[in-house]
Amino acid sequence: MGLPKPVTGLLLLAGAAGGPYLWYRTDVGKQASNAAQRISGQATMVGQADPSQSGFWNANGMELIPPADAGADLPPGPRIYSLQEVLRFDISPAWVMQRFPRVSTVLSETRLDGMRVPLVTGTAITDLAGTLTYYFDGYQRVQRIQVHAVTGDPTRFVAELQHAYGLQQHPALGGTLYLLKWNGRPTCVVFAAPAPIITSEVPQARFNVFIELNQAGLEFGLSEEAQALVESGRHSGRW
Repeated sequence: MGLPKPVTGLLLLAGAAGGPYLWYRTDVGKQASNAAQRISGQATMVGQADPSQSGFWNANGMELIPPADAGADLPPGPRIYSLQEVLRFDISPAWVMQRFPRVSTVLSETRLDGMRVPLVTGTAITDLAGTLTYYFDGYQRVQRIQVHAVTGDPTRFVAELQHAYGLQQHPALGGTLYLLKWNGRPTCVVFAAPAPIITSEVPQARFNVFIELNQAGLEFGLSEEAQALVESGRHSGRW
């Protein structure tokens, strides 16, 4: 099951020491790390997500793969989701409530309402475990998608998102930064960095991952997290 264009727009948010955000100390970071420990041989895969059943949408709202049927029957219990299934802008709050067994409401620093859900893409070393947050405007349209997660090897997801979203690598300190720009302004950010503490007991958590996708118009701007990563890259003096 190949992607028409592999998708590599994962923002691997590094919690490297000295970075703009010590992500691993936040509640979201702790949740992601705990999730990684649980999936090490313990996650139950109920109904592997089929990428052909779901849509991949870029930051301009252009469909790359036909969307999934939001009314399709869902298997009970915990699920493993593919990124193709969840990185999409054509959904509603009702879709999120129907699709995920646990949803938390969060507020952003802008006029957006967030819905945060657990995200596990599998149990392989290249899979992700963490949280995914959809941010809706007053008209219940998705304006921003964020992923905070951990992985043992970010290579696969980074390559997929690069091809799907056209992300370009930029020099950065403490990790690897990928950006998609619209009219010269970053709209999508991906940052990958080694975890501050790496142990052999949890190989799935060797890297911290941050992904932020925004609508191309950037009506609400980048989040503070994403903006800090961009500014840190610029201040490195390498671009």
